[in-house]
Amino acid sequence: MENEPTIPPAPPPAIPAAVPSRKAQSWGAFISIIVIVLMIIIGAFYAWGQRISESNLPIESTIP
Repeated sequence: MENEPTIPPAPPPAIPAAVPSRKAQSWGAFISIIVIVLMIIIGAFYAWGQRISESNLPIESTIP
């Protein structure tokens, strides 16, 4: 009976984190949506600018 495995004691229960209020959660979601939309708009303008700069390259003249 001396060789029985011992079970370590269970860790104490975790203290739950403070849950934000409904109003704070809705503002967080709203701000996240705004950030995502702004990132998409900035990326679109960047890609559009790249396309315009590629199309405005001078064409080499074939006239000697």
